[in-house]
Amino acid sequence: MSKIEFKSHVPVAQKPALEALLFFNSCQERVSACIADAIEKFGSPEIVADRDRLRIHVKGLPEVQSLFAIDTETGRPVGVAVYARQDIEHVTVVHVGISAEFASGGRRANEQLLLKLLREVRRSTRRVKGVRTMDLYYATGRTSAPRWRAPAKVLM
Repeated sequence: MSKIEFKSHVPVAQKPALEALLFFNSCQERVSACIADAIEKFGSPEIVADRDRLRIHVKGLPEVQSLFAIDTETGRPVGVAVYARQDIEHVTVVHVGISAEFASGGRRANEQLLLKLLREVRRSTRRVKGVRTMDLYYATGRTSAPRWRAPAKVLM
């Protein structure tokens, strides 16, 4: 079983794999309403090349960031979280993609890649001064959904 590492970019050579993950993911039907809602609110994600690296850009979010889960054996992106700082205290994950093999029912589902990816986003945003909460838009797009909060004594 290969290891997973987290990076802020993907090599240009992995563009087809990133397109498959972000746009042609077989698991999208599970959250299609949430995806449509996020695209309507924030804009559609686009893959952009920055020299020899690929990143995700969202037209409605100029300061958007991405975190990719990379299979170390193949270099293939198997997960992505696209997030932005909505205000001084809040970071919102606006798009998420997980390869089918890691999704519920997949052969590597027990590795809990989605949870690990979101934990890594939370860990990286803790270093940003003032950030106190992280929302997963697919879960919080509705106002009644709970919000993930950092413990009171720990700033995100």
